[in-house]
Amino acid sequence: MRVPGLKLVVSAFLCLLCVAAAAQAQDFSKAQRAEIRRFAANNSLFVLYHEIGHLLFHQLELPILGREEDAADNVATWILLNKRTKEADLALAQAAEGWALSGIAYDSGGEESDYAANHSLDKQRAYQIVCLMVGMDEKTFRPIANEYRITTDRQDSCNWDYGTINRSLLGLLGRDNKSGGGTEVTVTYHGAGRELQYAADAFKSSGVFDQVADELRNNYRLEKPVAFNARRCGEANAFYDPETVEVIFCYELMQDYMDLYSGSLAAKPAIKTKTGKTKPPKPSAEQ
Repeated sequence: MRVPGLKLVVSAFLCLLCVAAAAQAQDFSKAQRAEIRRFAANNSLFVLYHEIGHLLFHQLELPILGREEDAADNVATWILLNKRTKEADLALAQAAEGWALSGIAYDSGGEESDYAANHSLDKQRAYQIVCLMVGMDEKTFRPIANEYRITTDRQDSCNWDYGTINRSLLGLLGRDNKSGGGTEVTVTYHGAGRELQYAADAFKSSGVFDQVADELRNNYRLEKPVAFNARRCGEANAFYDPETVEVIFCYELMQDYMDLYSGSLAAKPAIKTKTGKTKPPKPSAEQ
């Protein structure tokens, strides 16, 4: 049984082709290419923590009130917020941006069936991340919440949202975090094939797969060994399989994130210099 991290439909695939074509037409600088890879790595990191949420729910038999996919998003956001590092804050900001961009690119909510899906709409997932950010640290994250045009009243109530999730997860996971770890985790990077080799190399070199595996080893004590497998899947996806106790990350998803961000850069108008020449726009974490 699969618990999907992202869905892939025909319309999304066609849109992805358009995004990729736009990206190929854009001449990116070395700094921009690095930013594209960083954006893809940060979104992949969020997805991996999301799948860790599914893993912990099942292996620790934790109670889940509400949709499991929403709860897994909250776990991913909570983990990154509690790192209290600039890198983690950037990862969250770019994860929210990733959901906002995919909501537009893949027309999340454009089909009636989207409202009955097990995931919230992509844009809702973006706003939930930002709400928990400003709910935890108003001073640091209010500028981001303002960029998303979240009203002041809603930003203030986000503190209650974060407090509820923080109290709940500390109660459920706090004891396990103090257990000293001991979970057996194996990490395998499978062959990607020629078309996905660049994405596979970018994913492996980012270190996010090994980072999350190490945190699982060190922070939790699960009875069953866990397999981390990165491979090509035929779709842009990541998921936890409770039958095999396996976290699978598909190289297509890394490629999807790079194409998505490249397309957003390519769609921005070039900036004119004082000499009248044009240059590509600088990458930005803003919408």
